[in-house]
Amino acid sequence: MISTLHTILVVSFVVVTGVLLAMTIVQRVRVRGVRMTWISPRKGSLPVWPTVFMGVVLVFMLYSSNTVAPVSGMVFAGYFVGGFLWFAAVVLSGSVMVTEYGVIPEAGRSGDAVGWGQVFDWFEQEDGKRVHFSFLYQDFLGERKRLDLQVPEPQAERFRRFVRSRLDSPTDGTTQRVRRGRAIQN
Repeated sequence: MISTLHTILVVSFVVVTGVLLAMTIVQRVRVRGVRMTWISPRKGSLPVWPTVFMGVVLVFMLYSSNTVAPVSGMVFAGYFVGGFLWFAAVVLSGSVMVTEYGVIPEAGRSGDAVGWGQVFDWFEQEDGKRVHFSFLYQDFLGERKRLDLQVPEPQAERFRRFVRSRLDSPTDGTTQRVRRGRAIQN
């Protein structure tokens, strides 16, 4: 009975986390015009909950093998596989995507995307290993907001050039040629 329950729970967990990873991959593939992507730096370097989950599974595996009736190794292997799938989905969904049309600060939350046409000002600050870019933009309700991105140093120059090509207006593109003094006559 307990063995069957463990098997059902493990299979269910692996299926759910597999579906989560598949949905994350599909959502990333659906984004068009991607020019750059990187893993978003967060507090700490690892996704917290999947890492804690795999740590708890490891503790229970050690506890089970030393004190109580041993649980099948396949059960713990299944939980580790599910934890790894969960970990991969969180890492992929937390990455920054820069497209032809704007920036998606977290790939899993495309509703937070900022289009290049919404940005009215931007600036950058360097901080050792990372460069911080701040974009001031207006959302669809007319509220002014700020998006802060941390760009890894190896990709900073490429990102800077791309942002300048999208947001900095050319100075000589708006001038018109004047012939034979007609501008003075107007």
